[in-house]
Amino acid sequence: MSQKDFQDHQIRDEIKISYKYTMGGQSKFFIDLMNEKKLQGTKCKKCGKIWMPPRINCSDCYENTDWIELPQSGTIRVSTIVWYTTSDFIQNVPYGVAFIQLDDADTALLQGIFSENLVPSKVKKGQRVRAVFKRKEDREGKMTDFFFVPEDEYESWIEKPEYEGGK
Repeated sequence: MSQKDFQDHQIRDEIKISYKYTMGGQSKFFIDLMNEKKLQGTKCKKCGKIWMPPRINCSDCYENTDWIELPQSGTIRVSTIVWYTTSDFIQNVPYGVAFIQLDDADTALLQGIFSENLVPSKVKKGQRVRAVFKRKEDREGKMTDFFFVPEDEYESWIEKPEYEGGK
């Protein structure tokens, strides 16, 4: 069949899938996030490396790790500004996404950065940020239960009725 003979016929449809999955060995991170606003990392029993996001086993020396609570503040290591997103964040477009190295951690966590005045200087390397959480009744034990804001905006974000501060 030549391209000139081809006719495209499309039917619009919607597919809904109900799916339940387990976080397995990472479940503690999500349960503590949801119930207590804790950011849990893991520490290697052998080399002492602190992982965030947490790992059940150290990716460097393959030993078991222990859970440890990490501070809710950190430093942006690399970032970008997002203009297209999922429904959980569409009301915040544009927003930043960054690899954030929490204080005391050796690795960095990819997470959203929101700002009242989103400009590149708010989401640049070296910028200090702090975690803001959804209200307890809105947290589901998902990565979307929290995000980071520049430290100088923290107080104004936690004054909003839909959010809470951490420790």
